[in-house]
Amino acid sequence: MVHHDFSELTVFALVVEQGGLTPVASSLGLPKSTLSRRISQLENRVGQRLLLRHSNRLTPTEAGNLFYKYCKQLIELAEHSQQALDELREEASGRLVLHVHNAFERGWLPTVLDAFLQRYPDILLDVQVSSRAPAFEQESAGDLWLWLGDVEASGLRSEIIGTWQAGLFTSPGYASEHGLPLHPTELEQRAWVDVLEAGRQPVALVHTEEGEYVFQPPVSRMKVDSLVLQADAVVRGKGVGVLPSWYAQRYEQAHPGSFVACMEGWQPASLPVTLLCNFGHPAKKVSALQDWLRESVPDAWRETVERV
Repeated sequence: MVHHDFSELTVFALVVEQGGLTPVASSLGLPKSTLSRRISQLENRVGQRLLLRHSNRLTPTEAGNLFYKYCKQLIELAEHSQQALDELREEASGRLVLHVHNAFERGWLPTVLDAFLQRYPDILLDVQVSSRAPAFEQESAGDLWLWLGDVEASGLRSEIIGTWQAGLFTSPGYASEHGLPLHPTELEQRAWVDVLEAGRQPVALVHTEEGEYVFQPPVSRMKVDSLVLQADAVVRGKGVGVLPSWYAQRYEQAHPGSFVACMEGWQPASLPVTLLCNFGHPAKKVSALQDWLRESVPDAWRETVERV
């Protein structure tokens, strides 16, 4: 008996409906190579050629048309069965695994999750903090991901719910001793606090009048994979580093005199705040937390929000 992978069935059905890998890759946020591999695995599993390439389109073979009909029925049946199970419960309940970027350890998120648990007393929330973006192989390792920064192809449905602008910051003590850098060229003479273990990757800084300047960071004597440690290192006078402006402002409000902004007018790349979940109809507990997080996003994050 053949056991089908629903992710392969979903990809196959979408390719038939949209006529090619490119639009499906765009809608799912996956590389075409991943989709092509899933189609090949499905064809090997059923022992039939299901798709043929004609010019820039993929069209189903006779076997592909027949398989598509049953494939759609399987997908719809799975969705309906999940909906039926969800409707058995009047209230969202059960264990819910939320993976979060360590940037959300302090401040906004803990308060939001406390309120969520008060609203849904039958949910058991398992929050797991990480510095590594969700990988393709981890798509079954949780229910929901809240991430800061770009996310590579992960096999998960993604939705950008906000944006964090970034800036360059140092401490008042470091600025007093070494001077406050005013232009990117001056960063070469400053100690650099590594940007969340980014290594020596170039940092693009944009100015509305002077254009773009690509800064090559020097070797950093301190590398961290935590935004909290990154901010603390800057506060302790270890050098200059990139921080989300929203985070730095809230830190400064709680601890006045911690930060000094550098190079007014020069802007590092902004950081998207992204919700990720598995494809398919979400369980009621998952959709409840998705809605709660969307509605709780601060207004300051809502600029340039888009859905992927």
